[in-house]
Amino acid sequence: MESIYLMDPTGVTRAASNYQHSRNLSFMGKNYGFRPYFKAALAGDDGSYFAVGATTGLPGHFISSPVLSKKGTVIGVLAAKIDAAALSVIWQSSEDLGFITNGSGVIILSNNTPWLYQTMEPLTAAQLKLIRAQKQFAGKALPHFEWQAVDTSNVTVEGKEYLYTPHDIGSAGWVLRLLSDPARAKKNAAFVALVVSALVLLLLSWGLAVRSRTIKQSLLKSEQNRRQLVQVNDNLEAEINERHRTEKRLSLAQKKLLQASRMAALGQLSAAVIHELGQPLAAFKNYLAAAEIDPDGEDMGQLLRNLDAVAMRMQSTTSQLRFFSRPDETKFVPVDLNLVVNNAIKLSQAQCRDAMVDLHWNPDSQVVAHVMGQSLRLEQVVVNLLINAFAAVSGGGQVWVSLGLEQNSWLLKVADDGPGFGDQDPEELFEAFYTTKASANGLGLGLAISAAIVNEHQGQIWAQKSIHGGAEFVVTIPRAT
Repeated sequence: MESIYLMDPTGVTRAASNYQHSRNLSFMGKNYGFRPYFKAALAGDDGSYFAVGATTGLPGHFISSPVLSKKGTVIGVLAAKIDAAALSVIWQSSEDLGFITNGSGVIILSNNTPWLYQTMEPLTAAQLKLIRAQKQFAGKALPHFEWQAVDTSNVTVEGKEYLYTPHDIGSAGWVLRLLSDPARAKKNAAFVALVVSALVLLLLSWGLAVRSRTIKQSLLKSEQNRRQLVQVNDNLEAEINERHRTEKRLSLAQKKLLQASRMAALGQLSAAVIHELGQPLAAFKNYLAAAEIDPDGEDMGQLLRNLDAVAMRMQSTTSQLRFFSRPDETKFVPVDLNLVVNNAIKLSQAQCRDAMVDLHWNPDSQVVAHVMGQSLRLEQVVVNLLINAFAAVSGGGQVWVSLGLEQNSWLLKVADDGPGFGDQDPEELFEAFYTTKASANGLGLGLAISAAIVNEHQGQIWAQKSIHGGAEFVVTIPRAT
């Protein structure tokens, strides 16, 4: 190898192994941007080109590769020149003549120096123009080589007949042409093998250099990918840790909020108990005092009935409050909502009659509305909704009960033609101890209990304006599968 040198994207040599040579022979500072091997490497490919040196005047084979940045762009060209004299030395020991032509048919190597740079066929004007532009043969005349083919195996050169043996070399269009004395034909085989081996070794060296560069670039890219993967993994681990910390903070905040909610509910419950049980206890005390004053009086029967009514009211109040302190743990079984509604209507018949309400309920006897649940607790929900509706239209009104299937849930609706919600927020109706009735008529727990029961059954309950002008309560419960 004669020299190695590095060029910038403009073709100017910035570094060269022959920098210590004289200014005329060193590649430093010279511009080789006109060479095909430079243009090929600048385009991102590997280059290969035979030419007479523009600086040294010595022939050689040039190979090149692009120099890439981390982003993959070409920032320079690395080239090497292999001295053609190395092959000429091999030929000096041969008794036969031989030469190598390039793709244009120009003799580029030979052990007979006068034959160099002659052409097997006359070159076209376009070929000559390209050769001059690339300065491939340093302005040499390139005369026509005087030879004539006798047949496919014999030629005459300068009046002498030779045994002619051509061999294609590589993919660049090179051809090794041997001219042998027929008597020494046997020796040609070994000579051809030697020359071909040398050329193959030359091409193999170039291929190994290209392969080495490719492997180096692949290793560099693999290391970069590994570092990026490590960085991504570190970022992901940090994000997971931060998410865990956030979840812990959120869980703690939820616990504090739940505790605050429980304390607020406890305060409401205490106030409700004091208020709701205070009046019955006072009445109870007054009735007992009256009984002590006149134990044998005529009003004793009425006093006992009053005491019984007060006790029943206190029992009703405590039974509602007990719902929140000791939830039912009965297992769910298949329940037909049609039967639930029928039973609830029977239980609330007295209230319906007292309020003079016209109740509409037309169940489909062919449909079984199965859900998984507890019939008594579901009846409690329907009874609460019916009693609320009766109270809203008391004195002569209408209430509608309907049951239908929507998607995969049963929808139970209780609607009335009463005054509706007015300025009230329907969502507040389901809060514990919220009521629009007089204190004597309830704690404000009916809808809260109903919402809790519906929630136990994996359902939902909400209030909305009825198409009849009043209020409508909707309960959805998943269909049993």
